[in-house]
Amino acid sequence: MINSLMELSEKLVDERKKDPLLVALMERASQGQSPRFLLISPINRSGQDLQLFNMSQGDAFHATRVPGYALLPPDLAPTLFKGPASFNSKFPNKKGIIVTFDIDEPLELIGETLENITLHPDLQSLPILAFQVNYDNGSVKIIVHGKGRDYEYENRLIHKVRIPEELDDSLLVLLCSDSRIRPPFTGKGVPMAIQTLGGYIPQYSDNDDETAQLEKFFQRWLSPIKENRRILVVGHGNFEGEGSSCSAGTASLNPRTISNQSLRQAIEELEQAATPYEPMPPLSPEDRVKSLTKATRANLLTYPAITDAHSIAQLEIDELLMDTVTNNLFQFEEM
Repeated sequence: MINSLMELSEKLVDERKKDPLLVALMERASQGQSPRFLLISPINRSGQDLQLFNMSQGDAFHATRVPGYALLPPDLAPTLFKGPASFNSKFPNKKGIIVTFDIDEPLELIGETLENITLHPDLQSLPILAFQVNYDNGSVKIIVHGKGRDYEYENRLIHKVRIPEELDDSLLVLLCSDSRIRPPFTGKGVPMAIQTLGGYIPQYSDNDDETAQLEKFFQRWLSPIKENRRILVVGHGNFEGEGSSCSAGTASLNPRTISNQSLRQAIEELEQAATPYEPMPPLSPEDRVKSLTKATRANLLTYPAITDAHSIAQLEIDELLMDTVTNNLFQFEEM
């Protein structure tokens, strides 16, 4: 499967390079990122949401919610929500927060999620654009709420909606929140994705926090009646020499310069997690993201559901690298 993913990514890159609009977006991506939206998606809809709202490269920085559960308050979701939202605060052209819900998710879950978004101090000035979605037919309903809305952008997004490609739930991708990258197409559809700073997830804590929600998600996804599953841990950076590096990986080389306290805590955790996998200090952000993918893979194996499935060969876990600008995939030994 890994070889077919890389071959498909290379084919898609070749196609993108023939489209002048996409070439212009890649050139802009090589200079950095300035996304307009923070997009908070359920794990199973992360890649589909970009297609649903016809998002271009660089449009949306990503945070993640566990499907079927309300987004937790910032302090209980430091990796899935708090860190990405704090990182998003430094971008100059922010228009709002987009948060999506499946059509069958209850109103209580929606209300609690919206309330917890407003608790993040770095998001309180941004409108919340909330939608309930039927991903099978592309129908989208604006959620009316009193947490601060932007009617113009709600309607703009509604008019951009298109039916996303099918979900390929046999693959889960761990990927950075960076607005310039997106989960790789598998040939069968769009994979599920957990998008966090650096694609990192923490060790299982056995506390009532985001890791408990992730464990419940893993349990459902890896139930015994399911076919074999695969997790792909992806580190991204300047792997084709056209720029640009992973912003979170770059920040983790010197997190003590970050003034935002919640962001600094998130970036320091990346540094602490990666350091044991670095026999010498990293010479570049690319060196850092390589060690960070190894740390993330190790952390995955602290989740009971992951350990059980992996031990009976029901689950494979692989690591790949992705170029920030082209989104082309590589194996470590190719670099």
